[in-house]
Amino acid sequence: MLSSAVKPRIGRNNRIGYGAIIGSFPQDISFSPKVSSGVEIGNNNVIREYCTIHRGTKNGSYTSVGSNNLLMVGAHLGHNARIADHVILANNVLLAGYVEIQDRVFIGGGSVLHQFTRMGAVSLLQGISGAGKDIPPFSIAIGKNCVAAINLVGMRRAGFGQTLRDEVKTAFELLYRSGLNTSQALEEARKRLWAPETMLFWDFIATSKRGICPMARWKEIKAQEIARSE
Repeated sequence: MLSSAVKPRIGRNNRIGYGAIIGSFPQDISFSPKVSSGVEIGNNNVIREYCTIHRGTKNGSYTSVGSNNLLMVGAHLGHNARIADHVILANNVLLAGYVEIQDRVFIGGGSVLHQFTRMGAVSLLQGISGAGKDIPPFSIAIGKNCVAAINLVGMRRAGFGQTLRDEVKTAFELLYRSGLNTSQALEEARKRLWAPETMLFWDFIATSKRGICPMARWKEIKAQEIARSE
């Protein structure tokens, strides 16, 4: 179903499932129906049954979906959320307002992202997880606001060679395992030469407003899993 309030801009070769709603009012109590806003969708997307994509909340703003994405059943995009290309949202993923999802991200079923949170390119969020801090590029996040590992499989699928994967690992170690805080790690990174793909990692860290997810403390992760199973 397409909302009659503002006609979404939808590209070519998109498949939209039964019961999906695109362009309806945002869930924002400050929103005025008089606002001119909308939804923009690129090409070659699959949007399965009962997905909801709400339009922008401010005048002239848009919720946007790029191209070649898969939104599985029941996924929700809040107002002004932005999804890039080659992204997969599994069943019942919930993205709050202004969430930003970069290229080649995978989000497992039932996971939730707080408003204004970002996920960097080629990152992964485990199912039944949540994040209110930014998830850096090339990382695997689990539980609540925890980074667990580097997404090596995702990097291989994205065409990263061994040399580039090793450099990303070096950047990851500098940020998370050097004993430096984020500001100190960024300062040290500026002294080194990095490939453009790895610079995406450091640029993401430097521009974070919500802070980045810390490295997982496995005792805390185990406690979360026990709590969820009870």
